[in-house]
Amino acid sequence: MEFYQPELNDDDVIRQEIAKPGKQVMFLQADWCGDCKAIKPFVKDIKASVTSAGINWFDADRDANLAIAQEQGLMGIPAFVLFEDGKQVDHIGNGERLSPVQVMDWVAQNV
Repeated sequence: MEFYQPELNDDDVIRQEIAKPGKQVMFLQADWCGDCKAIKPFVKDIKASVTSAGINWFDADRDANLAIAQEQGLMGIPAFVLFEDGKQVDHIGNGERLSPVQVMDWVAQNV
């Protein structure tokens, strides 16, 4: 099974993504995180579901983008975060292991 390889973005890029009009989904993770590794084989399909709905997707690293995580009140990973018009409106995950079904249900309900 292939692991999703998140794109590294600096804080300025992430802030620009968050600020875009409409809906955005951010995948927050870290390479060392066991629960993140457990979901990564399924993230490609999750991302495809989000982007096929016309929603922007971007990645963030919990350590490299610590300021973003703190600004958004997100310390547990993995997390999938929904922004709309520059504001965080929902997220799933806060340090617990997520199943692909849980995340896909969240996507279906929120995206």
